[in-house]
Amino acid sequence: MNTISRTTIRKASELLAILILLICTAASCGPQPAAPGPHCAFADAELMTSLGICNIAAEYYVAHREWPVSKAQLEEQWGKMLRQAKEEMPPEEAKQGAEFLNRFTLMEFRKKGDDLMLYYRFNIDTKAVNQRVTLQPGSTADEILQTATDGNK
Repeated sequence: MNTISRTTIRKASELLAILILLICTAASCGPQPAAPGPHCAFADAELMTSLGICNIAAEYYVAHREWPVSKAQLEEQWGKMLRQAKEEMPPEEAKQGAEFLNRFTLMEFRKKGDDLMLYYRFNIDTKAVNQRVTLQPGSTADEILQTATDGNK
């Protein structure tokens, strides 16, 4: 596969991840159903927030070939991702995207061998969510996300 095709595929997957994250974040702000029942995982704000932060860390690794060690590094990576996708995003989604990392009240980064243990906390409505995820190196963000494991177990 040539470099242009890889670059095009990578940019398309980055844009898709950003758009899914923004759409799901926007959907989570609306009224909640009266009765619990089956729903699309992409409408689960907790899941999508966790997926979003892991995706940013994975994209950072792919870009730098090292794990982020601070929230500032994730903010820089997220800014780059948003700038690349901004032309194709409605202004409201771009604004919500810019505020995504503000929902995190805690982030800790610990390297364990070649892996990254990422611990974070964020709030959804009145619920505080604490997560610990282990990310393993990979050549693409998708590959890293596929091998991510729940560090709480």
